[in-house]
Amino acid sequence: MRVISVSELGKCFNGCKWVCGRAVVVGVKSAFELTLALKQIVGGEAYVVWNDVHVVSKKCYIVLATWWVDGGIGVREALGWSTNSQAPWEP
Repeated sequence: MRVISVSELGKCFNGCKWVCGRAVVVGVKSAFELTLALKQIVGGEAYVVWNDVHVVSKKCYIVLATWWVDGGIGVREALGWSTNSQAPWEP
């Protein structure tokens, strides 16, 4: 399992994909704190549902399944969706 800091979170995203696999983010104490950090990095809106972190931007919808570990928050799984210019809801 990979251990990353909050400052390294940007490296875990390739477009709308989480590329760090199972990881522990050190320096955050809750899914809410992780959400705030991701909101700044990815942009858009972010919220927590149970232990899942949802990040929504103009181009992406990302869901991270998280759990609490000593020293940080673990990310188990990540799903990401991307919109394209042909999306029916865009003008």
